[in-house]
Amino acid sequence: MTTTIEVGMLGLGTVGSGVVTRLHQATQKIEQTQGFRLHLAAVAVNHLNAPRSVTLPIGTRLTDSIQTVVTDPQIQLVIEVMGTVTTAKQAIITALTHGKSVITANKDLMATAGAELIALAQQQQVDLFYEASVAGGIPILRTLTDSYATDQITAVAGIINGTANYILSAMTQGQSYEQALVAAQQAGYAEADPTNDVAGWDTAYKLIILSQFAFGQGPSLASLQPVGITTLTAASCQQAAKYGWQIKLLAQAQLAKGKLYCRVAPVAVPLGQALSQVSGVQNGVAVTSRAIGSSLYTGPGAGSTATANSVLNDVLIAAQHRLTHTAGRAFNLQKRDLPVASLAQVPQAYLLFSPVTSATLSQLTGVSVVDWRSFGGNGYQTGVLTSDQVRGLTATGAQLIPIAGSVVWSTAAATSQSAVATKMAI
Repeated sequence: MTTTIEVGMLGLGTVGSGVVTRLHQATQKIEQTQGFRLHLAAVAVNHLNAPRSVTLPIGTRLTDSIQTVVTDPQIQLVIEVMGTVTTAKQAIITALTHGKSVITANKDLMATAGAELIALAQQQQVDLFYEASVAGGIPILRTLTDSYATDQITAVAGIINGTANYILSAMTQGQSYEQALVAAQQAGYAEADPTNDVAGWDTAYKLIILSQFAFGQGPSLASLQPVGITTLTAASCQQAAKYGWQIKLLAQAQLAKGKLYCRVAPVAVPLGQALSQVSGVQNGVAVTSRAIGSSLYTGPGAGSTATANSVLNDVLIAAQHRLTHTAGRAFNLQKRDLPVASLAQVPQAYLLFSPVTSATLSQLTGVSVVDWRSFGGNGYQTGVLTSDQVRGLTATGAQLIPIAGSVVWSTAAATSQSAVATKMAI
């Protein structure tokens, strides 16, 4: 007789609806390949009479009480896809306390309160999985824990916000920021209030989690100070593309000189690097490690189907753990205690856009422009600049975008390209 695992779900929005659809479509395959059946016992929503894009299976009860789902003694696994923070945190705490394994896609919550929830899950000997919290349909977290278990990762760099990448791709094709944002909203890729995406906060939350899996430690949100895409212009994006770069909102973390260097900001990625080809709402994560070298993982970073697939893969693993009595092992066991610094503080080269000439910039700031290369009128590829030089140039109104792979590690402040450069993952 096939064992049935009872599942409860909190939320029935885009991702929740995708979970219902995928679960229905994969029912037979799950039973054949996993040896058990998943039964969606209950779904909690805010409004019982709101219109739904999916029909719940017969036998699934719809409720407006989160508490009845997370405390139901028959339910063994809880899926949290509400998209809130405070309410979701309390619901997850209650579910874990009642001995239920939890699967969530909530990157904001896991980035800010993950340590507390993980400790509680281990204490209760249940699972807490959150693969879908980073890069949607790309199984990057489990790849980092499993495929790199014997390797040492030295750098990760990711395009992990589909909204920002869609807008930048459209701007490179000639649309203004405002036009690209409206198009993204009309296509369902951007929220009515896109601040979290375009200001870099969503990417920052995801980098915290990604870095924890890659290095055993993540930066704090306060230390990241993300730079978004709202000050970029279509002209700059097009100019950069014409001369060999794609401007991307990158989440970067690199291990160097005993520190973890992190950044969330627009970065000019050379066209010869694979990450530059990740366009539209696609996501991509580049990983550099000692044994494997450079690898790139790409796929849909959001959307109902892709995210639901990652959620359900976590559900299957948690279900197997319930049946084999092996639940309670942390999703990510790697832990380190490294000093965290900003990648922006390290000498590197930039694309610079300014209405004044390089000679004038040199007079105003004292920065040598001998090794700068002019392109497209008001654009320059600078030599390696220190953070103090960058601040001086920025004060003149110039816009500077770091060039991927140009970071220089040296004991003295590097001021020219003659310093030895260490390439990043992208």
